[in-house]
Amino acid sequence: MKIILVSFLLIISAISCSIVDEDCLCTTEYRYALVTVVDTIGVPVDSLAVTIKDKDGNKLDVQQEPDIFGAGKYIVLNDSFTQMFCSCTKPEKIHFSATDGNRVAIGEFLFNTDECKCHINKVEGPDTLVLR
Repeated sequence: MKIILVSFLLIISAISCSIVDEDCLCTTEYRYALVTVVDTIGVPVDSLAVTIKDKDGNKLDVQQEPDIFGAGKYIVLNDSFTQMFCSCTKPEKIHFSATDGNRVAIGEFLFNTDECKCHINKVEGPDTLVLR
């Protein structure tokens, strides 16, 4: 009888786990995808004007938080943009540019999100861009 009861409990717990797995529970973590912009000799460059565009060329309003992440670091995207992406295998392109008025640093990134749209995922893109 105990074997039947234990087996029944194991089956019920396995079924309930699969139901719970379908629910989305996001963490309180807030993710940022960053890029470091350096000059031609590798020194991080601050105070650049940043433009970020989606795959269709629409500007995205990504608030930069100067000096919070360190010298020359800029936010490409953060979790406030998760609704733009799917969890599918085909990530979306994001275009990043930063300029001091004379020189420019340009990068292309690929992003998607998790199934629950909790966090952005940088699939591809540089960690560092050179201002030329």
